[in-house]
Amino acid sequence: MTRLFSTVVLFSSALAFAQQPLVLLDPARGGAETGGRIADRTDEKQVTLQMASRLASLLRARGFAVELTRETDADTSNDARAALANTTHPIACVLLHASTAGTGVHLYTTSMPQVNPDPSVPALWDQAQAAYADRSRAMAGELSTAFGRSRLPISSGTTWMRPLDNMQCPAVAVEVSPQKDGTGPEDPSYQNKVAEVIAGSMLSWRNKVASMMPPPPPPPPPKPVTDGVAKPATATSPSTTPSAPKPVTVPKPAAAPAAIGTPSTTPKSVAPKPVAPKPVVPRPVPVAPAGTNQ
Repeated sequence: MTRLFSTVVLFSSALAFAQQPLVLLDPARGGAETGGRIADRTDEKQVTLQMASRLASLLRARGFAVELTRETDADTSNDARAALANTTHPIACVLLHASTAGTGVHLYTTSMPQVNPDPSVPALWDQAQAAYADRSRAMAGELSTAFGRSRLPISSGTTWMRPLDNMQCPAVAVEVSPQKDGTGPEDPSYQNKVAEVIAGSMLSWRNKVASMMPPPPPPPPPKPVTDGVAKPATATSPSTTPSAPKPVTVPKPAAAPAAIGTPSTTPKSVAPKPVAPKPVVPRPVPVAPAGTNQ
């Protein structure tokens, strides 16, 4: 009974995890790409990874699944970051940056206009974000409202930036700059405040993003029905009338096997033709010449 209960709990947990909406976090820089110097002995790559770790914990506590483009100080290309976003299909992609320029939080979305592409045609790599431009701007609006309530200075803009422009998801770049009192992005309490705002806004975004998704394709037309029996569709066209089944040919019984020792290719016996007898010619009897004795 205990084993059965454990199995049910594990199955329920796996099902709940599978239904969790996914948020992708992209800590900028990493490895040899250190980014700007934020404070003494602190580079941008360190700050963005710290913010991503804090934000991931808050999102998971709110019921989200989280994917990070990097979890260590590793070199990660822009193409690899975008590829991860495009294969995991998150409801939101948050790109984290840090800077000493300006004040407060800066939000950036793509400069591309919204494009509704043909789903049967693959999207161009450098224009992948165009199909999500409106949703990205809507998500930026959610974040801007949330940061405004937190009394953090907030500004929004558009930009051309990789890997943001290569992502097929609602994507916003969040750049954290010092506060008005001089507190920098490396400060843990400042990072927690920014992470709390983003995690809270994801709750409302989760409820809105479903209504912004494109409608599903229409269902296929029903199959034609004759006399209450549905006709099977052919492989060439659903509307083509299936051809009548071919008659089944009953195979002829096989010939009896040849007797053992008799080859199967024995030729048919042929009656011999009558042969005319050769004429018998009598040998001549020698006659002694006259005057001789026999």
